[in-house]
Amino acid sequence: MEYNPDVFREQFPIVKRFVYHLIYYRTLHTAYKENELKSEFWVHTIDAHLLQAIMNWSMIFGSDGHNPTHWKRLSSTQSDELEQSFREGLPNHIGISWEEWAGYWKEITDFRSQYIAHRELYFNNPVPHLDIALNVAYYYDNWIRQVISPDLFPEPSLKESAKTLNTTVVQLVDKLIKFTKESQQDAE
Repeated sequence: MEYNPDVFREQFPIVKRFVYHLIYYRTLHTAYKENELKSEFWVHTIDAHLLQAIMNWSMIFGSDGHNPTHWKRLSSTQSDELEQSFREGLPNHIGISWEEWAGYWKEITDFRSQYIAHRELYFNNPVPHLDIALNVAYYYDNWIRQVISPDLFPEPSLKESAKTLNTTVVQLVDKLIKFTKESQQDAE
């Protein structure tokens, strides 16, 4: 399939950043709760990773009206074929119907639009669960490798990268949390 390498070079790192920020958010959030910390720094840091993850995901999978990095923008000459190939495998890969996908997509894009990018005064929706969003990113990774074939890029799969990152981040967060706890004890 014909694709625009310039769009791909922007898209893939954004999807990867989504995965990384989600891992940072989840690891930090879990450690913060488990250690019962009270730290404005950690609250803002954890929130920043969550918001950045959703923003990055939305750049690729959110509204395609204005975003040149949206997955549908990968090809200007074969956009219909590209869209069809993406849509054919997505529901099976993420385990939901198209109707459920539409609702989930709206939940994330509403959160991005009404809470992150703009602040609606009465927006009280909970933070969307991001397991499906993560599975969409993993699906994109598999799909994009087929789209660009026979071209290759020396990048491990997003699942492999996530697994490696998760291991290193947990170790780092453990050290940072320990340091935070010791600092809080010293301050008392």
